[in-house]
Amino acid sequence: MIQQRDIAIIGGGPAASTLATLLCRQGHRVVMFSLPAQAPVLVGESLVPMIVPMLQDLGVEEEIAADSLLKPGACFTYDAERVFEFRFQDNPKGTPTYAYNVPRKRFNATLLENAQRAGACWIRRRVRLDRVDGTDQVRLDAESLKSASGYWKGREPDLIVDAAGRANLIGRLMKIPMQPGPRRDVALFAHVDQTELVDPGYVHNDRIDQGWCWRIPLPGRVSLGLVVPKEYATQHGSSAEEQYDRLLREDPVLQRLAPLARRLTPVLSFDNYQSLSSRLYGQNWVMLGDSGGFIDPVFSSGLLVAMKGAYQLAEAIGSGRSMADYEQAVKAHLQAWFEIVGLYYDGRLMTSIERGQAMADSVAGRLFLPWVRKHIAAIVIGAATTRRFNLGLLRFLVDERFGLYDRDSEIYRIK
Repeated sequence: MIQQRDIAIIGGGPAASTLATLLCRQGHRVVMFSLPAQAPVLVGESLVPMIVPMLQDLGVEEEIAADSLLKPGACFTYDAERVFEFRFQDNPKGTPTYAYNVPRKRFNATLLENAQRAGACWIRRRVRLDRVDGTDQVRLDAESLKSASGYWKGREPDLIVDAAGRANLIGRLMKIPMQPGPRRDVALFAHVDQTELVDPGYVHNDRIDQGWCWRIPLPGRVSLGLVVPKEYATQHGSSAEEQYDRLLREDPVLQRLAPLARRLTPVLSFDNYQSLSSRLYGQNWVMLGDSGGFIDPVFSSGLLVAMKGAYQLAEAIGSGRSMADYEQAVKAHLQAWFEIVGLYYDGRLMTSIERGQAMADSVAGRLFLPWVRKHIAAIVIGAATTRRFNLGLLRFLVDERFGLYDRDSEIYRIK
């Protein structure tokens, strides 16, 4: 029997709401602390197929589908000419054959409303955390604790979950090091009225002159994000709007992909989007989602990592096991994505895909390619991202001594 606990979750995003719903189902008393999102747009609008079973389990898929666009696949383009398409109908048996492109504000609101229906209490306030002197514990500020007094009867919560995103509240408070990713890019993104699209539901990933961009079709608009080296962005203006608008006008690839695009929203910018905390838990606290680690958005894997982490954390809390298992699982998931993202940036992943396409009509291609594709697809859609066999196969395919022994991957390198 699960022992009932008082749990504070700081944050109101998808990971926080998913965890709150699962913990309420276990019988815990859950209070969420967050303020409504103020940003006009939020990154993370394209879901991968393995999020669909979670939406079904949470009971929100119909609500999400009503506000979103069906996503039947993805494509990667290079110089607006070479296009690699991946349709989810070809996914491995037993995995979802679709996903969604979601307006994030509505997506977040749906999950938060669902958590409250499950029994979570949402308190609209910004929490301040303090460290308990001489310990590895943290505590809520007095006003936040008082605001939850009717729910917890004035007690300190048994567990504090930092799901407040990249603010990394507990990590900063406890001075826990974050390991940054290898690149120093900046992401500039906004919604525009239109772009060229290979398929009206695809998430599009395109290599541009410097860096890459995403195009995510949403109801009535397209999310268009540019990921470029910092120094390259600053050459195009002093503000995010100046940089975005000028790149949209001047980049030769964007001129072909979005020749008539008109910006509908302000431009948001962030430049710290691949990192991993050295610790994810302590005596009475734990990190969830982006607070503990986050991944480059190139494969739309951020929400998968965050929401799967919520399920893993709920299982750890419900089973009473050590948080070490949770930490190990989350770190393994993030590190696998770090490796896959690195293969995209250095060009080897797309070179391997091109080689596979060239082999499609050969005897070996007809015999082995369907099998290879299913195992690699299982990684990218989130079904087998950390499985040793699948990762081992991928490493063989992109190894320049084996799978790429006669190929030059430089053509697909992201500058």
